[in-house]
Amino acid sequence: MRVEEPFPELERFGKNFIMALRASCMEILEVGGSKYLKISWKRLEELIEALAEKILASSYTPDILVGILRGGATVAHLLSDVLGLYTIYPVGCSSYIDVGRKGELKIYSPLALKDLSGKRVLVVDDVADDGGTLKGVVELEVLPRNPLEVRTATLHIKPWCRFKPDYYVEVTDAWIIYPWEKYEVARQVAKKFIENLGWEKGLAELADILGKEVKEAEKLIALQRK
Repeated sequence: MRVEEPFPELERFGKNFIMALRASCMEILEVGGSKYLKISWKRLEELIEALAEKILASSYTPDILVGILRGGATVAHLLSDVLGLYTIYPVGCSSYIDVGRKGELKIYSPLALKDLSGKRVLVVDDVADDGGTLKGVVELEVLPRNPLEVRTATLHIKPWCRFKPDYYVEVTDAWIIYPWEKYEVARQVAKKFIENLGWEKGLAELADILGKEVKEAEKLIALQRK
């Protein structure tokens, strides 16, 4: 289903926000009251390039990229290639319990650098949901190390995001299926898809997420049931 004019009440957030929101109007799959947006590798490259353009246009040149594991590290890696910046450090943290369910932020792999004095830092993630992960990493892992400046960047943000990154490309209220986590998402949503869409349609949608034939998707579901 294509969303034509999402969230008209968000005009108060400003022109750039609304432009990004409208740019994200694309095919959204709705299942059981939840929305899903699949991102292909080709589309991912387009988003990375658009994010890089925004950073370059701002004349901000970071010395270090900090990628939030897992997805943010992938984005940081691809972004570094476009920007020509090759110093990347990961921070491992988690907050999602399941699709659409968040818990307390837990940092399981702290930033390896102990001192960021005189350094401009760009903290990168794939999506800012409520912004809690970005905020937590900035406040707990980056600022205490005394950087010269810190900015944040994501590919997507959600309309309800409270800690908005300095740079982002699109706004969506859908659960985003990035290409590096398609198997994880397929496992998480398989039961819901089958229950709400029926066996044949549910398998077809799961196969589309995986980029596989229906029979291969069916094997995945069978493994899940064991």
